[in-house]
This record gives sequence, C-alpha cells and structure tokens, in this order.
Amino acid sequence: MRRLLLLALLCGACSDKNEAPESVTPAARESRGTDHLLLRVRRAGGTGRVNVFPNLDSAVWVVDEVPSIARILAFDQQLGTIAFVDAKGLPGRLDLRETDVSTATRAKLTSLSSANGTDIFGVTAKGEVTRLNPVAADWKFAPPVPARGVFAQPNGDLIVAGDRGAQTILWKLRPPTETVDDSTVLPLSGRGVSTQVGDRVYFTVDSGLVGVKARDLSPVGAVKFASSVTALAPTPSGDRLYVATSEREIAVVDRYSERITARIAVPTAPSDLRMDALGRYLIARFPASDSVWVIAIGTNRLIGALATEWETDLPALTPDGNIALLGAKDVTFVNPETLELKKTVASGAKDFWYFFAWDGFRPRARGIDDPVTFADDSTFEDSVSRSVPPPPGDPTTRSSGTGTVPAPAARTPAAEAYSVSFAALLSEEKARELSTTISVDGVAAHVVATNTAGSPIYRVIMGPYPTREEAEKVGRASRREYWVYEGAP
Repeated sequence: MRRLLLLALLCGACSDKNEAPESVTPAARESRGTDHLLLRVRRAGGTGRVNVFPNLDSAVWVVDEVPSIARILAFDQQLGTIAFVDAKGLPGRLDLRETDVSTATRAKLTSLSSANGTDIFGVTAKGEVTRLNPVAADWKFAPPVPARGVFAQPNGDLIVAGDRGAQTILWKLRPPTETVDDSTVLPLSGRGVSTQVGDRVYFTVDSGLVGVKARDLSPVGAVKFASSVTALAPTPSGDRLYVATSEREIAVVDRYSERITARIAVPTAPSDLRMDALGRYLIARFPASDSVWVIAIGTNRLIGALATEWETDLPALTPDGNIALLGAKDVTFVNPETLELKKTVASGAKDFWYFFAWDGFRPRARGIDDPVTFADDSTFEDSVSRSVPPPPGDPTTRSSGTGTVPAPAARTPAAEAYSVSFAALLSEEKARELSTTISVDGVAAHVVATNTAGSPIYRVIMGPYPTREEAEKVGRASRREYWVYEGAP
C-alpha cells in the first residue's frame, strides 16, 4: 500500500512539474525586464516625447520647451532623469517622473561628464572641477594644476586629468570629499575614453595608447601604432578596444594581453568610431562623404557601407538589432547583416533620437509602497474585523456641480486599488508645494514618502480608487500630467 501511494504521489508530481504554482504564475507573466524606450526631441528644440519602442505612434511621456539637445550624458535608472548637453553647451536634465526639463547651470563648463544621470561634472574656466546635483549642494575641487578633463565612474569615483608641461597628471577622488585617493603621471595625452563598466580609462598619446586602472590609477601596458590615433571605442564589457589611426585599418586591442590581436582593413582611414551599446556592431565613419562602414564585433568582419549623415545621436543601433540611419529628411532602419531596408520614419531627421531602457512607466505592483507595520497590544486588529464591510450609507462618491468624482477607496490591503501619481521628487518641500496646486472636486493631492535605493522619494498622488477607470477619470480631471499605478499609497 505504501508503495502504491508513493507511486501515485510521484506521478502527480511529474504531471505538474511544468506548471508554476498559482501564486507564482501572475508574477512570472508580468516579469519581462525593462521596456525599450525612445526619446525624440526636435533638433531645433521644442516638444519632447518618449515612445515604447518600436511603437512610434503613441507617446507615454510628453514635455514642452526642451532645448536643442547636442548629446546625452547619462540616464539615472532609479530617479528617471536624463542628463544632457544642449546646443549652447549648457548641461540640463529631463525628469521623466516629474515631467520637467531644467538647466543645471548657466555657467560655461567644459568636459561635461556624468555616470548616473543625476550628478553632472564639468571644468570651470579657472580649471576647477564642479559637481551639479539637483538636491545636494554644488561641490568643487581645485586640483594642483588646472583640470582639463573629468571622467565620472559608475561606482561614484571621479578621475580628473590636468596637464603640466610634457606630462598629464591624473587624480582619483570620491565626491563630496576633496581628498585625493590616488594619482599618477602619464606622457602628455590627448583624447580620453572610459570603459562602460568603469574599470579602465584610456588616453591617446603620440602614435600610441596608454591606460590606467580606474580602481587605483595603476598603469596598463602602452600600445604602439605606426601612425597617430584618430578615434577609439571600447566594447561595453571593456574586453576590447577598437582603435582607428591614419592608416587604412582599425586595430583591435585586447585588454588582457594589452596587444593588437586583430586588424580590420577598411578602404580609407575612418574619422570616428561608434560602438553599439550591446556590443553587437561597430560603426566607422567615412571621412569624405556621408556614409559609414558596419563591422560585426563577434567576427571583426567588415559587412559593408551605408549612406547616412553623422550626428551625435545617429546613426545608432536600435534595441531590435537594426541600424537607424539619418537622411536629409527621414530616418531609415536597416538590417546590419543584410543591409536590407526594414522601415522608414518620415520626417524623422527633424528629431534628436535617444534609445534607452527603463521600467518606470509601468504600473507599480500593488502594495509595493506599503510600509511594514507590526501589531502590538494597543493596535492589534484581527483579520475578521478588517474584512467587515463598511456600514450601509457609507459614502463612496462625492458630487459637485461639474459631475461626480469618486472618493478614495477605503484602505484594505486585500482589495484591488489604483492610485494616481503626478510626480516623484527628491525634495519634500517641492513635493508639498506641488500637492497644494492639484485638486479635483475639492479633494487635494497628498504626499507619500517612499525609499528607493536608499534615497528618499516624495510622491505626489491621489487615491487610492477601487478601479483603474475611476483613477483615470481623476487623472484627466486634474488637467495635469499623470500616470496610474496599481496599489495603495
């Protein structure tokens, strides 16, 4: 009998082995990684829109009065801010949560750099290094000799470069302290580039390349070339460095052996290089005409040439693996392997394009912002008392001369609820100021404090409401930018 029972249990387990538990299945269905997004702003400045790529017809985020963007510095995944440099050379931020655009400073800075989209570093006219932060006080560092370049690192460190005679001096420190942790001396160098993973910084020197480890500024082996270096682009992992010289080739430098391991022959010396953010392809700019070469990173194979104009944003690799090419009027998508035209975006050339990934436009899971509470003798309530329905006649709506607007639902953790969010700010004062300006049918918005990655966030919301439809109705009645998420504040 025991053997039969054991076999029955085993058979039951085998029949269900491919089925997730009921409580896990919904979460698994909702887990799909970050969304691929596309920011488009008129090159002359104006309205900015974010689309969920590849859907370019409807926008999930819109903001007015965006300046002409020259280049993107970085994106902050936690706070939802995009740091950029405008056409006048001024740094600014696009706040995707607050639906706002701001200029970080109107002081003229050079060598602007950011690793997280929030902290922006630059060099002043006096050669001092300054940090611009939307909440914390601005920070400055005066190196022993005037700085000429800064390299913000993903771990919060900052590498500063300055020239003294025939030498380039590097300092490493960690803002907001002004204490120099490490320093080193290199031959007089030119252009510098930091690897995406932030473990090395490379500099061009006369007919060569030198590098340092970002951890302690210890030097790595120098690489010699037959002619001067004109452009360089590291892979996202930093394992290889693609270097263009005045010769008709692109050299591939291995970061472990610190030697040239491959050479890619090209018809003429390229004037610039652009690496795919996912490390799939390299785009080399043809210097004499509006065209580029496409190189497969996996095999170092020159695939072919494509006609395109060259700007700081385009050409670029799209999240679905195509190349977005910039024409006189349109933007076209081309398969990088076959060079086959896949799609044309009419009048797309009028916009600045920036591809990025984020999950901040999704509805938040129910209860994600609920604080943890512990019952004691004075506040304990059992589950039966919590589940008792409200007495008859308990109001669920409020009426006004303009119509009926639903009142916030009673807070019952087990019930489905939806909240309307207007902004997520770092400043409690700004959040409370904003909440006083938002009111729907006599019901004012309120501020809820949450914590994200160790940083306090103050959210301006209304609700919760029992259905998404009622929450959407309140959002539209507010005449403000808003988004609805699932859950009670």
